[in-house]
Amino acid sequence: MIRAQDDEGLSEVVGFVLLLGVLVLALSVYQLYAVPAAGRENEIAHMNQVKDRFTDYKIALDSLWVNHLNGVTLSTAFDLGSGTAATEGGGIALPVLAPVGSSGAVEVRSDAGAVTIATGDNPGGVRIPLGLVQYVSGNNYWVDQTWTYQMGAVFLTQEGGTTVRVAPPLSVYNINNTTAAVRFTPVNITGSALFAGSGPVRIESRLRDMPPYDLDGLYENVTITVETGDAGKAQALKQVFREATRNGGVPAEWYSVGTDAGGTVSIRVDGPGPEGTPDVALSVTTADYAVTVFNAASLIE
Repeated sequence: MIRAQDDEGLSEVVGFVLLLGVLVLALSVYQLYAVPAAGRENEIAHMNQVKDRFTDYKIALDSLWVNHLNGVTLSTAFDLGSGTAATEGGGIALPVLAPVGSSGAVEVRSDAGAVTIATGDNPGGVRIPLGLVQYVSGNNYWVDQTWTYQMGAVFLTQEGGTTVRVAPPLSVYNINNTTAAVRFTPVNITGSALFAGSGPVRIESRLRDMPPYDLDGLYENVTITVETGDAGKAQALKQVFREATRNGGVPAEWYSVGTDAGGTVSIRVDGPGPEGTPDVALSVTTADYAVTVFNAASLIE
């Protein structure tokens, strides 16, 4: 037979166990819903920062070749991940109640394809190598994204495919219905580097003093072929080429655009006149950058 004193002690133990169960349940619900939501918000904000950084990077590099600032170096910095606290305060902190910071990798490559510019009197064309600057996210709560700066354009690749967020420096336009003008700057990146982690990095880009391509002139036709090595990028550029001609008021019969499964896209501009008529004005600007990446981590991060 249990005495009254024992009943009181048992009720206190049961109450404590129930309270502990409620606390564990509350923490589990918080981890299941609140922590991923907070982590997702952090990663979305970070990916928006990466987007803005790549857009700013494209604008900054364009400003160098537009103003012919050869030898000038531009420095750009951004974080590879969404970040986590490096130090703790004096209060109580439970790491399990905070989202895990994301990571990322930034890469610079010189062997990322090529662009060939061919003309009516030079069918073989001039082949220009293409490099890239690329960021690959390592998100834990949000969809992974790959941001790429290549050929003067900014590409976004994720689960839904690849799109061009910022177009390359290419213009195709109609001059008085007598001439088709093609102005193109095949931006090249030269360098080799790979950094992965969650800390900050610094990208330094210098416009090299390179000789001109000597392609400016009036031709019977002009063909620009871009070897991207990626079918998604090729399809995205195909759409950009078509948009460029539409914006320039170029009739559909003046040009043709095509792609293949290997990631090659091309645009051929024949102009308005009959075959053999030099009615395509081509202007090509040289823009070649030496790019390096540095670890920018410090004790104050």
